[in-house]
Amino acid sequence: MASACRWEVIGGGEKGGLVVRDGQSTNSNQLDRLATGSIVTELEKVGDRIHYELISGSGPNKGWVSINLKGKELLRSLPVGLPMVELEIAPKAAEVEKAEVVPVEPAVEPKKETSKAAAAEAADAEAWWLDAARKAPSAINGDLLDAFLEKATSKLEAPGDYLGGQLPVMPRTVGLPTWAALPDKAKKQFPEKSRKPMIRLYCFPGAADNYMLWLELATSAPPWCEVAVYEPRAHGFRPEEAWDRSLEERAEDAFQVMRPAFETHASGGVSEGAPFGFLSHGVGGQFMALLAYRLKQELNLQPLVVFANDGPPPNVPTLSEEGYRMLCEDVLGFYRLFQPDTVSQYEKMGGAGNRAAEALIQKWSRGLRLFEEHARRAAQRAPYHKFDCDLHVLVAKHTADADSYIAQKDPAHLQYWERRKKITGSVAESGCNWDREGFKKWSEWTTEDFHYHEVETDHMTIKNSALMRDIVFKELGGFCGMDD
Repeated sequence: MASACRWEVIGGGEKGGLVVRDGQSTNSNQLDRLATGSIVTELEKVGDRIHYELISGSGPNKGWVSINLKGKELLRSLPVGLPMVELEIAPKAAEVEKAEVVPVEPAVEPKKETSKAAAAEAADAEAWWLDAARKAPSAINGDLLDAFLEKATSKLEAPGDYLGGQLPVMPRTVGLPTWAALPDKAKKQFPEKSRKPMIRLYCFPGAADNYMLWLELATSAPPWCEVAVYEPRAHGFRPEEAWDRSLEERAEDAFQVMRPAFETHASGGVSEGAPFGFLSHGVGGQFMALLAYRLKQELNLQPLVVFANDGPPPNVPTLSEEGYRMLCEDVLGFYRLFQPDTVSQYEKMGGAGNRAAEALIQKWSRGLRLFEEHARRAAQRAPYHKFDCDLHVLVAKHTADADSYIAQKDPAHLQYWERRKKITGSVAESGCNWDREGFKKWSEWTTEDFHYHEVETDHMTIKNSALMRDIVFKELGGFCGMDD
């Protein structure tokens, strides 16, 4: 689950601030201006406009403003990991405390009866996670990755050439949620369009993510593209399922969940040879690579293009040794440094003893551990998979530039950032999760061309960014004659 995004007003200085309106439309009633330098939190985002609540600065407490206008940036998203110092000293802090807390998971369809076997599996996994052994760093177990890579399989013939035309509706299982399963409120906010897909885009989320957080991407895709977002066990529409114990286990689940859809592309499938692409966010690129390995191994399929959104390749850890140890031994202490907004949300939800609050921290901490432990296994060997297609890395520039941003702040921010530097896996002088050289190591994971992009956004919002979508869908359109 993503924390609420915060924005700094950087435009409007020459006019006394930004124009604020009382509704989403630019024709709505105009309110007072929002002063340049103000900090706001995002309540809702529709296209390039946000509904905000003021944290610090001056202007209307709530209203709608544009993120950019005619190519000029008016708001700048604050880098992930910034401390909550601003919130604690800001005039609007008391009002922020009253803000409604986003639920850990969306309202979903009535819960289906869980089978005894599934319930037992979930209980066994939960006991494994709660075992005292999980409170300490794990030894690097290369056998887990070896077992995944060496699994005996029966490989299909390569698919023939695609004959073209519209793709049929994608087969979906519980781990590939459909728009139809959404709550009515979400459907109204993100209406789906009539689709005649010519290509598919399969998406792989990072830690603590779920389908609901990808709705803007899925519904704003051009009508010629169908987007499918994998949702892990124990997340979103799968709350009663067992927690994965390794990223390799999650990749096995993802392959089984997505296999019916992939088989339509495979030899003998109803859409044999039909084009598709892969897209990941954050550390989700790690199990995207694992799944791609299994997909080639069993169904002899490969994507036509891959997009890694603001995340490292599988062999680049996110944390330092100290950071990994802290994640295992002191989860709350770790997240106070690594992602303060998550702890703030946890506390507003009731903290220790509150089921929803505990679930929030579990999703972040367990999820990150899966990815981090896999990265430590992968770092000990050469890349285990090569994509035979172009690979695009899209870096969230605002987050990548956090070091220079923090350097201009007050001593409290600087002290926080110095502490954060000790727990991240980026170069020693950086407090960012990853550095630019780490992103560029994706070049080792493809046999074709490597493309590096920097996008004017931050880590949390890049997966739904219009700027990101422009790059992705222009590239995808080229594979199906829709790039005009």
